[in-house]
Amino acid sequence: MTVRADFEHLSWDLATVSGTLSEIATTWRRAAAGRPDLPLGLPQRLADMAGRLAADTLSLAGTGPELAPGLAARMSELSEGTAYARSITAARGGACVGDEPLWDILRAALSRTGDRLAVAA
Repeated sequence: MTVRADFEHLSWDLATVSGTLSEIATTWRRAAAGRPDLPLGLPQRLADMAGRLAADTLSLAGTGPELAPGLAARMSELSEGTAYARSITAARGGACVGDEPLWDILRAALSRTGDRLAVAA
């Protein structure tokens, strides 16, 4: 696979992450009455971050991998943020908000982004 294709696939996976996080944000808003502890803006901020990363990654498809180290740091920040957000609804004793299937989709897409970033860098 070419570097361009790697970055295009990475961008697609990040777009999946962004869309899934937007769905999680919707789920959290719907569950807010029963879970007032949910930081409702967090999933959408992470979705926006993933969307910006997707756009930036797509632009790298034309320039090459020399900019990938900065991308790796931002990906790490996104992964840490999503892990924190997931921990909020995965905590024992917390009321179910219906986001579990979405986290499975997100986990798979984030895993692919890590694999693709390693290949592209």
